[in-house]
Amino acid sequence: MNTVIFAVLLLTTPASSIGPNSLPLKCELLDTSDTFLFYREQTVYLSEQFVLFQNFKGRVVTQVDVKTGELIRTTYLGADYQPNYQIFKGLCQDTRHVLDFWKLDNVPFDR
Repeated sequence: MNTVIFAVLLLTTPASSIGPNSLPLKCELLDTSDTFLFYREQTVYLSEQFVLFQNFKGRVVTQVDVKTGELIRTTYLGADYQPNYQIFKGLCQDTRHVLDFWKLDNVPFDR
């Protein structure tokens, strides 16, 4: 029975929602119980040491240390050139694994 349900889900779920891009990087803030999910499309920079994500038209920038999973999130809340910033710290789970999984979309498969 479970196999039938799984097969139906595979056949009815769009391919774009089950590929490597569908796995988010899950991060939790240290001072609160807030959880943030980051997706490959939000990546603006990636190196061996850091990955940078951008949200809300650049008003939120998150830097994650790839090796430690430490997160620093900066939010710009100001308007009309009167800046007001918030800075949060947190930890991300399985950072290297998720980034490696995202790379699978770049691997050519035989058809």
